Amino acid sequence: MSGPKVVRIVTREEVLALCERDLQRLQTAIQHWQEQAHAIGELDASELAATLARRDRLRALIGEDRLVQLQKEVVIEIDFLKRDLREREERAIARLARARQQQRRLKENATTLLRALRERDDLANTELLDAIAQLANGGQRENAEALLAQGFAALSQAPAAEALSDTQQALAQSLRTDEVLPTLQQWTAAQQQDAPREERLARIDRHIAELHLLQGAGSTHEFLEKLARAEAEQRAPQRNLLLDSLVLDLADATRAYQQQRSRLQALQDLSTEVAALERSEHAELLQSIAACAITTIAQELTELTEQCNAILAAHLQQQAALARRQAVLQGLASLGYEVREGMATAWADTGKVVLRKTATPGYGVEVGGKADNGRLQVRAVALSPDRDTQRDRDIETIWCGEFKRLQALLKDNGGELIIEQALAVGAVPLKEVAAESTLQRPEATSTRTL
Repeated sequence: MSGPKVVRIVTREEVLALCERDLQRLQTAIQHWQEQAHAIGELDASELAATLARRDRLRALIGEDRLVQLQKEVVIEIDFLKRDLREREERAIARLARARQQQRRLKENATTLLRALRERDDLANTELLDAIAQLANGGQRENAEALLAQGFAALSQAPAAEALSDTQQALAQSLRTDEVLPTLQQWTAAQQQDAPREERLARIDRHIAELHLLQGAGSTHEFLEKLARAEAEQRAPQRNLLLDSLVLDLADATRAYQQQRSRLQALQDLSTEVAALERSEHAELLQSIAACAITTIAQELTELTEQCNAILAAHLQQQAALARRQAVLQGLASLGYEVREGMATAWADTGKVVLRKTATPGYGVEVGGKADNGRLQVRAVALSPDRDTQRDRDIETIWCGEFKRLQALLKDNGGELIIEQALAVGAVPLKEVAAESTLQRPEATSTRTL
């Protein structure tokens, strides 16, 4: 198939640009991972050094010309950092949740102990009672366990209750009511009804710990007030209903926060890439992104993200198209075709360019297509209608060999030229192009033949 062809070109410069963008994204991911892990107390120097060493190893792949491997491993590393950060956050959240559970048990024990001590004023001094009262009210003290131990020790030293006399026992018997004591099965059922309380509280503690750790203490005030009201309810069924409602509210809040955080982080990562372009027309957009916070509405974050993606896609497309045009022209110049200064610009403006070759006077090669999507049209053309048309087939055959050489040249330079559609030699008449069309721009006068 040596006639007109539709080809797709991928240049080394295009791949390099993608690799640099991937490395920039990796650096942004590392910075976020480092800052967040340090903020929650889940990072040490050795882990940071190992991460930076992996980054440096990936960057070294460019010098080793292992670009495909670089693109694959950067994606793997970024995914690893995201998973690793989630695991670190989970550990920190679990640690904070356990601390909340321990504090609640301490408060409950202090409340029970305080009630028992106040019934016997002679068992503890005022200072100990005040300290235990502080714990019962939710206060924190470094010696909390020791204070509770002192209180329980005071209770254990209380004298045993005196036995009742026969007269007292008779009086107690006469004062008994006809109330029926619950059976074992009834007591067990009542206990099971309140058994899920600890499970509910554990889920609540986990959600509150997550909001407190990731969003700040201010985000938990409303939920802590609801929890206090639920715990103050003495009736088990009503208390469980309040706790269930609180679990649902907390689950919705944590899920919404995680989604919003992901949107904001993705936008901030894209803004870093846009800022690296150093274009003045992007200043207003970057200011809008800098003003965004976790409270910014999701629709605004989505719109700003779409703008950033459009800018970056257009930039990559522009850079890739320029690299493709230059690669093809340089390849044709190495095959002996005349490449004039300004041809790359003329190609971009008019959508095609025609190149002469001294060895085949009266004939040339036309390269067309915008190169934005990587697809080009290449074909041999005649520069004059006054020619020996019997040579047309020979010219197409020669161009077939040259095209293969052009493919080899691009491959040696790290690019690729792929045939997507081709016609056989002689399938269509050789296209005629006016000789003056080979000079696309008046100022393009100098030539380059390699």
